[in-house]
Amino acid sequence: MVLLLHNHEIRGLMDIPEYIDAVEAGYREYGNGNGAAFPRKSLWIKGESSDTYGGHMPPGSKASFKLKAGLLPGLRGAGLNAYTAGLPDGLETYMFLFDAESGALAAIMEVMYLSWLKTAAVSALATRFLAPPGSSVLALFGSGRHARSQLYGISNIATLQRVQVYSRNAEKRNAFCARMSAELGTEVVPVNSPAEALRDADIVTAITTSPDPVFAGVDLPDKPLHINGLGAHYPWVREIDTHTVVNSRVFVDVYEQGISENGEIVIPMQAGLIDDSHVVGDLGALAVAAVRARLPDTKWTLFLSGGTGVDDIAVAMHLYKRALERGIGTIFEFNLPYQFEI
Repeated sequence: MVLLLHNHEIRGLMDIPEYIDAVEAGYREYGNGNGAAFPRKSLWIKGESSDTYGGHMPPGSKASFKLKAGLLPGLRGAGLNAYTAGLPDGLETYMFLFDAESGALAAIMEVMYLSWLKTAAVSALATRFLAPPGSSVLALFGSGRHARSQLYGISNIATLQRVQVYSRNAEKRNAFCARMSAELGTEVVPVNSPAEALRDADIVTAITTSPDPVFAGVDLPDKPLHINGLGAHYPWVREIDTHTVVNSRVFVDVYEQGISENGEIVIPMQAGLIDDSHVVGDLGALAVAAVRARLPDTKWTLFLSGGTGVDDIAVAMHLYKRALERGIGTIFEFNLPYQFEI
């Protein structure tokens, strides 16, 4: 019996705090050494593209096929997230979820909706571990749909008094702020420059498609704060500049994936400014307290994430169980009787 779950069926199965709890449970399993992650692999489709995603595509490639996987035995889940990006139908992404005890295929899910909230849950969890106590001012770079869920996620773990939003499109920025102010009852204001967004910030979140740093590290407040960089996951692109990386206590989602695909780390490593030891640990290590989040003299912490098989499987397994409880989705039968006859 395989459960088929569409995006519209996943909506409402869990609220944002439950997404955060699910992600934490997954990274705790991984941090304890019981889970495993297969880092994202990109297979490039050759050709010329009029849309190169602002520099995210390597030369000579028009699109990609990607996959990442995870195993979380304590949650009884294992699976593969496979997707295409850059082709005419847009992002097409699916989860194949297995029962890690029986070995059976448990579910096939559309991933766009769960990934939207899962990404917010990942950065919210990192912010809970890493942000200075009493953080109340958020600088938000980006005003797309992921910026919206990011704001909801951070609002669930910090009491925000003010959110300062910068994105390149002033019209979208203004509309986003008006909407989010009304939805959250929080002061969400558009600003005209990255430096203005950073003023007095306790938390900084970048969730854009920019291939280049979205703010100058020298403009960060000279005080304890936490930064999330979430929009870039190729070695040649980055949202966060070298100054910020070099002067921050750095964490990633999964260590092996983080140090190989985040341009924020790879670019200064190639320049000889840092080595891989500059990354203190990953979200699994934070979840099980294997590393200290902040030291007494820590000013800036930085968390970099592009999404991993750990958070994919953790969230998918919780959604699968909730869907079964509520009778949501469509049952599909595989492994019908057959014979090995020619």
